[in-house]
Amino acid sequence: MNASTLERRLAALEAATGGDGGCERCRGLLTTVSDAITGEFHSTSWNGEAISEEDAAERWTETKCPRCGRKLDPDESLVVTVGGHRSSL
Repeated sequence: MNASTLERRLAALEAATGGDGGCERCRGLLTTVSDAITGEFHSTSWNGEAISEEDAAERWTETKCPRCGRKLDPDESLVVTVGGHRSSL
């Protein structure tokens, strides 16, 4: 999958999620790129700005925004997985 296809899918995801409150710290799009087979981390960004793997892990585990107090429920997060295991024919 090329970058422009992924960018279009992410833009559609952003449009579909809408806004449900919160501050700039807890609203937005967390994008993590890792190898679909090995799980090896490649990069991550928050609203298009690069962040560290540690910052991404912190955002995934937060249950409450430290800035505004908004409840964060990982079960309500939308996740898009691109790629996967290759099968041999």
